[in-house]
Amino acid sequence: MNLSNIKATTGLTSKAIPASTNVVGTVQIGANPETNTLTATVAYSLQAFFSASGNVLSLNHLTGVTTNSTAFVAGNAQVETATAAGTVTVAGNATITVTSAGMAGSPKAISVAVAVSDTPTLWAAKVRTALTADTAVGGRFTVSGSTTAIVLTRKPTTVVMGDITHNIHGATDATLNVAIATGTATGITAAATSADTTAGVATTGVLIYDGDGKDFEGTTIPTMTSIAGELFKTNGSAFVVDGNGDDLFTIGTNGNTMFVPGLAETTYTFVPTGPSAIQITVFGNV
Repeated sequence: MNLSNIKATTGLTSKAIPASTNVVGTVQIGANPETNTLTATVAYSLQAFFSASGNVLSLNHLTGVTTNSTAFVAGNAQVETATAAGTVTVAGNATITVTSAGMAGSPKAISVAVAVSDTPTLWAAKVRTALTADTAVGGRFTVSGSTTAIVLTRKPTTVVMGDITHNIHGATDATLNVAIATGTATGITAAATSADTTAGVATTGVLIYDGDGKDFEGTTIPTMTSIAGELFKTNGSAFVVDGNGDDLFTIGTNGNTMFVPGLAETTYTFVPTGPSAIQITVFGNV
C-alpha cells in the first residue's frame, strides 16, 4: 500500500449575527479549520450496522480485524393478507379494521366507499388505496396485492450510512389482523380475520462491512505499531467505546465525528444505545 497526501482536517466554527440595533453583518466564532499532515504507511476503513442497543462490535484497530462481535441475523418482514369476496349490491362504505400492536389508533377502522356492482377485485383495489392513504396504516405497512388480495407488509426501520441502507425488521406481531365488514354497503362478505402469510423475524446483531483485516485491494493489513489518527462517524444512536476493558469515550449521535490520534489500546468495543451505524477509518504505521 502506497499512501500519499495524508491529512487530517479539524475545526469548530460558527457564524454569529449581532442583535444590536443598526448593527449588520456576521462574525466568525472559532478558528478556521486546520489541516494537519500525518505520517502513515497503512490505512483502512470499515463500517457496521447495529440492530439494537447492547450489540457489540469488537475491533483490533492495529490489524483491522473484528472478532467476538454480536452475530448478525438479517430477519424478514411480516406479511398479512386479507381476501375480498362478494359483489356489492347496495352502495355504501365498507369498514376495514387494521389491528397492530404499537400502531397509532389500533384497532384502526377505515371507511371505504364502494359502488353497486363492484366486484371483489374492484373494491379490493379501493381498500388498498384507502389503507395506503391512511397515515397510521400506510406509515407502518407497505400495502400491495392484486385482484382480491389486500396485503400488508411491515416496513422496516432503516439506518443509512454512506451509500448503504440497512433494514431492521421486527419480530412477528401476533395481534396483526385485517378485518373486513360490510358496513353500510351490502353484498360484501365479512371476514373477521386475515391470513398470516409470512411470519416476521427480527433483525439482530451487527452487520460488518470490510472488518476482515484486509485493505481495499484485498491484501492483509500488516499489524501496526503506532496509530497516526482515527475517525469515527455515527448515524443513529450514541456509542460507548471501551478499550482493553476501560471506558474511553462516547461518540455522539447522528453523524457526529471524533478524531482520536494515537490511542494506545489494541482492541476497542463499540456498543450503541439503540439502532445505529458507524464508520471507522484508521491511519497508522508498521
